[in-house]
Amino acid sequence: MSAIVQVPLRKRQLLSQNHRPRSPRASSQPWVRGISNALLFLYLMVIGAISAYDMLLTIRYAESLRQLEMNPIGRWLMQLDQLPKGSIPDVTLFLIAKGLGTLIVLSVIFFMTQRRARLGHPVGLGVSACQLMLVFYLCYGTIE
Repeated sequence: MSAIVQVPLRKRQLLSQNHRPRSPRASSQPWVRGISNALLFLYLMVIGAISAYDMLLTIRYAESLRQLEMNPIGRWLMQLDQLPKGSIPDVTLFLIAKGLGTLIVLSVIFFMTQRRARLGHPVGLGVSACQLMLVFYLCYGTIE
């Protein structure tokens, strides 16, 4: 003997459309979204401000940047200038690359956090931590 279970019409329609009901926890706690947005704003501000400071130092110390720059891609971009020795290098390509890289990173973190906060927050936190280590290195010359 098998029992036949009648499923109400509305429930059958929802199940047939692969409808997934919203989590009651997400709708009952709007403060979670506020904290998420505040953290996102903090990540973006830290990354953007430290990147701007790094660019400012790039302009200020352009004449000695070929010897000071530790990034091999940055050195390669500066070697594309082919300027005579002793002249101030044109760091335009280098600054454009830094600016575009920062813009891409900020955009990826923003959209990742908006779409999947569980993925975006660790990425934003990690990049922010790396930027904080960079600013410490730029100011004090060592991370230790």
